[in-house]
Amino acid sequence: MQKLIHLIIILFFTACGSNPDFIEVMVNKSIKVFSQDYHDKAENYTFKWEPPMDPNNETVLFDLKNDMLIFTPTFEGDYQIHLSITDISDEVVAEEIFYYRVVSETLDVAIITSELEERIPEKTSAVKPQKGKNKTNIKNAKRKKTTSQSKKQKKISRKTENVHFTIQVAAWPSLEQARTDQLELVDGGIDAYIQRHYKTGKDEVWYRVRVGNFSNKEKAIEIQKHIEIITGKKSWLDVIPVK
Repeated sequence: MQKLIHLIIILFFTACGSNPDFIEVMVNKSIKVFSQDYHDKAENYTFKWEPPMDPNNETVLFDLKNDMLIFTPTFEGDYQIHLSITDISDEVVAEEIFYYRVVSETLDVAIITSELEERIPEKTSAVKPQKGKNKTNIKNAKRKKTTSQSKKQKKISRKTENVHFTIQVAAWPSLEQARTDQLELVDGGIDAYIQRHYKTGKDEVWYRVRVGNFSNKEKAIEIQKHIEIITGKKSWLDVIPVK
């Protein structure tokens, strides 16, 4: 069925004589391909990619990372990549085709890069404190520092007082595994959801299986115990500051 849809789309473009918009990229540079419309809500969908083909009609090596396809073109020319997006019921919700035109790195690109590097400002050296400050100025400076610290502590204490709680049942690097846990909870009468979490330091996306947004900690603990009985696994409470 999906191959038939793909064929219909290709025939449609051919019949209309449409010229696709190619994105120019550099040869031997890694490219991350993903859907602009579904990237921010990727946890709710499954992304099925067809292997990218090079200008010689050979399959290109690629990696899949969550909802992204990553490949490095080694030949100049036109590349076409097809993506089929399905929902939790395995129904096709979107079909996308990505077009890339791979070109060699030109002298103009090298010149622009060097010009940008020259524009980066150098780090300025720290200003040394002036000598000869009297004791009154030092006391005033200390007093101001103490006052600012107390204000910061008050702000922090106010933030920690007004919080909500959510139950995190599991966290997975695989969306499919997170969905399995979510459906298990839904079958048990628990309204679970999946939250996409990006780890900046590791450049990874994890999928958190969570339940609720409770203002009452005792109520959250009560639901947490019920969830652990259903799943047979330990869970934990996550504190969410209320803005």
